[in-house]
Amino acid sequence: MGVSIHYRGRIDSAALLPSLREEVADIAHSMGWPSTTLDDDWSISPDANLATDGRIQGHLGLKGIQITPHPDSEPLVLFFDRDGYIRSPVTMALILDGTLQPKTAWVSMKTQFAAPDTHVWVIGLLKYLKKRYISNLEVSDESGYWDTGDRRKLEESMAFLNSKLNQLSAKISSGRIGDLTGLTADQIASRLEHLFLNDEELGVEKRPERDK
Repeated sequence: MGVSIHYRGRIDSAALLPSLREEVADIAHSMGWPSTTLDDDWSISPDANLATDGRIQGHLGLKGIQITPHPDSEPLVLFFDRDGYIRSPVTMALILDGTLQPKTAWVSMKTQFAAPDTHVWVIGLLKYLKKRYISNLEVSDESGYWDTGDRRKLEESMAFLNSKLNQLSAKISSGRIGDLTGLTADQIASRLEHLFLNDEELGVEKRPERDK
């Protein structure tokens, strides 16, 4: 739950990757943002998989960089497989085990818990990368900012969801959820739905629809 940016695309040429990585690394360095690079051997077939504890094992076969523009945001992942498609380590592992289809897989970044400025900055960077490196880049922005540039609606979306999350957190900590020991996943989901998803019980207004 929370405002996220979903994106996918293929770099225009593998020869552009060093330049993309260098530019993004320079930006991260100048802003003091953490970054991680990968430079796997594309000549080796990837065989990564998700272990039962959630760790990724094996060879990912990814090159590129990821940066974290805010301590409370997820990273912006700009890793590429040997065919040039943007992949996160998790999506790569899920593609390899057949859970995701390669050409329809999205990479996601949640910005909900960061400042709106972080969301705006990430969208600006993605627009730049689309012009310079990834001309077929597709972006699905849950706040609508990618399409509209409407910062007010972005701030309203993030504030609304923060309010919801705060109320859900308060309900959980109040103990009203009861003892979940021994319940199945479906039973837990049903109890959470009963407790949380009633707007009248939550005491909040329904989220306003976007202008058409």
